[in-house]
Amino acid sequence: MRSLVLIPLVLLSACNWAGEKTKSVLNKGGELAGSAATEVIEGVTTGIEDTWSVDVRLSEDLKVQGLALGKTSFESDSAGRTNTLIVYLSSERAITDTLTAVAYDQAGAEMGRTSIPLNIPAGSGDFHLLRFQAYTDLERKGRVELR
Repeated sequence: MRSLVLIPLVLLSACNWAGEKTKSVLNKGGELAGSAATEVIEGVTTGIEDTWSVDVRLSEDLKVQGLALGKTSFESDSAGRTNTLIVYLSSERAITDTLTAVAYDQAGAEMGRTSIPLNIPAGSGDFHLLRFQAYTDLERKGRVELR
């Protein structure tokens, strides 16, 4: 009689254990699938960024003055033209000058320029907005030189 009571308890415990193991395996599989999907998305995003990147460079004169270029990003106007460049500039020395940005297309032809006053205190850095004229559309694989 005692064994008749123990059999359902053993079976119940075994089912519970199997259920927990199945759940654990499924969770691990889900984690791996999620991780793989994230890697694919990050790879695609990086590929798109590389394809659409605009090369932003400092002139040698600005480098000699101690200016350093940090993060760069772009914004589009209301017509969808990407004509605004945002640059992070820093310097260990004080710099007061006019910064000119010249934009070139893929073939190297100049397609726009803009200037802003530059006043960077020694040992500081900040973001600066360079807005080109409306018809300048900073193209993929283009280049902007800061002078």
